[in-house]
Amino acid sequence: MVEREVAMQLKGIQHKVGQMMQQKIEEYGLTFGHLHLMMSVEKYPDKNQKFFAKEMRLTEGAISGMVKHLLKSDMLEQIPLETDMRFNRLVLTEKGQLMIDDCKEDLYVKYRDMFTDFSEDELIELNRYLSKINKNLDSMNKLNNEKNL
Repeated sequence: MVEREVAMQLKGIQHKVGQMMQQKIEEYGLTFGHLHLMMSVEKYPDKNQKFFAKEMRLTEGAISGMVKHLLKSDMLEQIPLETDMRFNRLVLTEKGQLMIDDCKEDLYVKYRDMFTDFSEDELIELNRYLSKINKNLDSMNKLNNEKNL
């Protein structure tokens, strides 16, 4: 069944890229969870821990532990919310922003290198095929969500 083989190839690619990214993140003594939280803080700079727990579908305790580690690592800082001084918003430090930028740049280089020896036409064709797969998955998710309503 060729569909299964293609799916396994895609899974393998995702796994290998994930392993390379994990190695990069570990250089900073962090995990994917830490990076995800930091990127969420970058995206939502005026939010508090409770928001991030809900956004990341984690417990407030889990977020609290990650925040504590990132504060100790000087990747994040807490600043009181102007609207309610009882709550703190999370803000990336310069060190935290540099870490995110470094990880993004490293990932872009890996993406570029992953497609070494591909012609522009081959990349366009591959993109077209992958877009079809994504559309099919979107349709499958939509049907699944409708069934669960």
